[in-house]
Amino acid sequence: MADAPVVNVVKDFAAADDFAKKHAPYLTLEPAGTATLVKVEVGHEVPHPNGTDHYITTIELYAGTTPIARFDLSPQVTSPSVCAVVSLPAGTVLRAVEHCNLHGWWAYDVTL
Repeated sequence: MADAPVVNVVKDFAAADDFAKKHAPYLTLEPAGTATLVKVEVGHEVPHPNGTDHYITTIELYAGTTPIARFDLSPQVTSPSVCAVVSLPAGTVLRAVEHCNLHGWWAYDVTL
């Protein structure tokens, strides 16, 4: 999928432990007319720290292997939660990839 050096791919968010839930990007999909609103949150069920010593630096969104969005975040003044509106066919696999400055790359996939 993503060309980013993904170290941890969470396959089943519900079955993940608290450490994985703190780091795995969580995707929600909502209809937006003929498009889809994609919300990506890091720390959906278990909050991720957001201080200068431990924070999410980047959230990327891929459609299949194609990068479609990238958000660079700063500690303390931004939240690791982003949205994008996409127009993609049903069945497209979306992958969110995030980077934690201490624990590396994490990914999670959903299918439209």
